[in-house]
Amino acid sequence: MAEEVLIIGGGLLGCSAAFALAEAGAQVTVLERAVPGAEASSAAAGILGAHVEQHESDAMEKLAQLSLARYPALSETLAERTGIDVELRLHGSLRAAYADSQLRTLRRSARADRQRGREAIFLAARELRAAEPELSLSVKGAVEYPRDGRVAPRRLLRALRLAAQRAGVRFRTGANVQRVEVSGERAQGVRLADGEQLSAGWVVIAAGAWTPLIAGLSIPSASIVPARGQILQLACAEPPLRRVVFGPDCYLVPRDDGRVLVGSTLEFTGYEKRVTAGAVQELLRAAIELVPALSHAELLGHWSNFRPYTPDHAPLIGESEIQRLVFASGHYRNGILLAPITAELVKHSVLCGTPPIDLSPFAPSRESLSALPRGNALDPL
Repeated sequence: MAEEVLIIGGGLLGCSAAFALAEAGAQVTVLERAVPGAEASSAAAGILGAHVEQHESDAMEKLAQLSLARYPALSETLAERTGIDVELRLHGSLRAAYADSQLRTLRRSARADRQRGREAIFLAARELRAAEPELSLSVKGAVEYPRDGRVAPRRLLRALRLAAQRAGVRFRTGANVQRVEVSGERAQGVRLADGEQLSAGWVVIAAGAWTPLIAGLSIPSASIVPARGQILQLACAEPPLRRVVFGPDCYLVPRDDGRVLVGSTLEFTGYEKRVTAGAVQELLRAAIELVPALSHAELLGHWSNFRPYTPDHAPLIGESEIQRLVFASGHYRNGILLAPITAELVKHSVLCGTPPIDLSPFAPSRESLSALPRGNALDPL
């Protein structure tokens, strides 16, 4: 008999897990409080920075690289199943520096990365200008991570949802889950805000920054908190960049059609979702300093949303202390990058029992989830 699974959250991680489980024979229902993907998934920049991001543990670095390696096959599968191109572009990423002190730090970082097996190439000013001519003359050098890339999150989400539906997944919108129902230390289903109860053999938490609003999870109260990120969208006649570029105060993510995303802030404001004039000003200043041609770009829009921040910056993945309650949440700024491997690990947790890698660094009950965050800032990774 097929396993019945309820997934709380219809964003990228929920849709990824739903598709993987349905493909393996499970009966899956996704419960979404609003519109699938309306929160952090559709607001994300789509960076696949498995190498440029300075991960805080070997476990996170391994997880990121395993997930990035799965993207080409996922992209091809989704194109075959849905006809949607998710715009996977593995053109690499750059971390740029203005000051001599930043340059020295980048050189040391590149050496350390190579010693750890990463492909990291230091580019002096002349080499950098040849690679990305629109970068400011003030940029003195950069480290290139040629295996990184980008994807279009909204296209990816649309493709995953359509593929999941065609695999038999049922989506329920407006289903605001109030609590997970537990009996004898085992998850039995969920209760919605209107009182409706739904039963299932397994419950998967993929609610992102909204996870703390669900009762009955038995995790520390500070495990996941909302971290507001504000992003701008610019439009140029031609793409000014080929690679994703990280400057000291912002990152720039090019799109094939000439759009450029500029991010991002890191703010702990609770669930206050608004765009502020100060953030727009600072992001524009940082973007134009990095690529002066952006001063002529059209400002298409700006938005904010909540990343699910965890104190140790690592996600919650796998079965919790409550039996048959599986987490796929708390991915902070790595939700897009980690979606393929998270879906695979959720599938293994539900259908196979033993995941293919050690999940203890991502255990929902780990002690490192107790510290509270402080402060607001620009967040160029």
